[in-house]
Amino acid sequence: MASVDKKLLKRLTVLYVEDDDNVRNELTKLLSSFFNKIYTACDGKEGLSLYSEKKDEIDIIIADINMPKLTGIEMLEEIRTMNKSIPVIFTTAYSDTKFLVDSIKLKVFEYIIKPIDIRLLMTVLGELATILYHEFLLKQQNKELKKYKDIIYNNNIVIRTNKNLKISFVNDLFIEITGFDKKELIGKDLLFLKHKDLDEEVYKKIYNCVYNNKQWNGILKNITKDGNYYIANSSVITTLDDTGVMTGCLMIQKDETKEALKRREVQTSLIRDKSEIFKKSKETTASLEQKINILEEEIKILETKIENEEIEKNKYISTSEIYSKENRKLRTEVALYKKDLEESKNFYKDKQKYVKEISDLKVEVKRLSTKLETIEEDHQKYLKQLRLNYEVKIDDLEKELRRTTDKYDDLENAEAISQKLTYWKEKAKSEAKRAEKLERDILTHGDKTILSKLFGK
Repeated sequence: MASVDKKLLKRLTVLYVEDDDNVRNELTKLLSSFFNKIYTACDGKEGLSLYSEKKDEIDIIIADINMPKLTGIEMLEEIRTMNKSIPVIFTTAYSDTKFLVDSIKLKVFEYIIKPIDIRLLMTVLGELATILYHEFLLKQQNKELKKYKDIIYNNNIVIRTNKNLKISFVNDLFIEITGFDKKELIGKDLLFLKHKDLDEEVYKKIYNCVYNNKQWNGILKNITKDGNYYIANSSVITTLDDTGVMTGCLMIQKDETKEALKRREVQTSLIRDKSEIFKKSKETTASLEQKINILEEEIKILETKIENEEIEKNKYISTSEIYSKENRKLRTEVALYKKDLEESKNFYKDKQKYVKEISDLKVEVKRLSTKLETIEEDHQKYLKQLRLNYEVKIDDLEKELRRTTDKYDDLENAEAISQKLTYWKEKAKSEAKRAEKLERDILTHGDKTILSKLFGK
């Protein structure tokens, strides 16, 4: 039996439906040591009711096909109306083609012929547990990706384009800051957002990075609907599909308009204050220097804040890329597992065919053995009867010989009596030789084992 990861099995809950009490009890006892919990039902109707009640807990269904009230096929048809994807393993004593076709239509994971091969069942369950675990990991990573995406979308300006770098999406924060309506921007070139003060070469560099799958980072000055502008610390990355083909780009921006204006005000104030200091160099020098220091500290604090925001933004982008790669990797692994399982299913179907042929051969051998025993028994009876017949015939001849001898004793002609006596003796000897010859033929051509039982030789 292939190695089975018990930790993966322990995560799962199984519904086992079987109408044979002995089979159900034995297999339930075995499976209980591997799985988190086993729910059991004695027929299809009870199995359907139990699944309806516990469907949020149950991960796998193992069911017989031939059951009272509802067959396994009928039960699964009802379950598929509630859950299209829950994996099901069918067990049956028959390899009926109709059952196989119905099972395929209902997306049955595996089809096992009774009596159940426990090694095969555990191998199938182990493979199924691995697939379910990878699907679970995929869902978890998608949830985490969604959390990161929500964080980025709620705290940053997000712009997405198609492969021609035409705007295909903007988030609510972008609408709030720029005043544009989404319909006004969808289909516009990314360059449409550039403010006239910004060198067009900047966007050419952005385009070049996107087409070469490189990240671009920098400060952009973009327009707003009212003709004003906003300043953003921006990062642009190329978006790819699962095959690595470019699908567009994603621009994430941190609005720094207020910080930029504040820095400008600080710088303006600093310049103005320095002018006043030069004019009033002899007046309140210490006070002005203190004010300058305070302003410089404010600048440092603002710069530190900007750096921290930049680090946080890069962290979100990096994490998003990592999870995207892992997502693609897991999808590939799940596809490979499913492919391997399809090959395993074909192998097991061939194996079941050979098992049936071997079973048919065993039945034929048994029938021929019985026929051979009957023939040997009839042969033995025939030999016994044949020997008995000859023994009776020889005995009759001897009696006849004695009667004849007695008759000749009464006759006066001794010579005639002697001749007749000689005749009957010769005839008796001839018959005896004939019997011996027949016995030798039987011993030569008959079955040695049967003859040994008959004559004790």
